[in-house]
Amino acid sequence: MLSINPSELIWTIINFFLMLFLLKHFLYTPVSEFMEKRQAKIDAGRAEERRAEEELNANRERLAAEKAESRRQAAQLLSDTQAQNGERTAAALAAAKTEAESALQTGEAALDARCDQEEAELEAHKAELSALLTAQVLGKVG
Repeated sequence: MLSINPSELIWTIINFFLMLFLLKHFLYTPVSEFMEKRQAKIDAGRAEERRAEEELNANRERLAAEKAESRRQAAQLLSDTQAQNGERTAAALAAAKTEAESALQTGEAALDARCDQEEAELEAHKAELSALLTAQVLGKVG
C-alpha cells in the first residue's frame, strides 16, 4: 500500500523550494541577464548594420550623381574643345589662304617684273641680234 510519510513530504517540499530558490538565484537570473545583454548587443549590431547600409546607399547615390556630373562636364569640355578647335582650324585656314594669296600675288608681281625685265633685255638685244643674224646670213650667202 501507498503510505505518505509527513516528515518526508515536508522535507521534499523544503528541498523543492530550496532548489527552486538556488536555481533561480544562481542559474536563471544570471542566464537571463546574459541573454538580455547578448540580445542588446545583437540589436545594437543590427542597428549599426542598418545605419552603415543606409550610409553606403547614400554614398553610392552621391557617387553616382558625381559620376554623372563628371561625365556631363567631360562631354561639355569635349564639345567646347572641339568648337574651339573648329574655330582655330577655320582661323588657321583663313590665315593660310590669305598668306597663300599674298604669296601668289607677290610671286605673280615678281614674275611680271621678271618678264618685263626679260622683254626689255630682249628689246635691247633685238637690234644687235638682228644685225648679227643678218651678218651671218649674208656671210654664208656671199
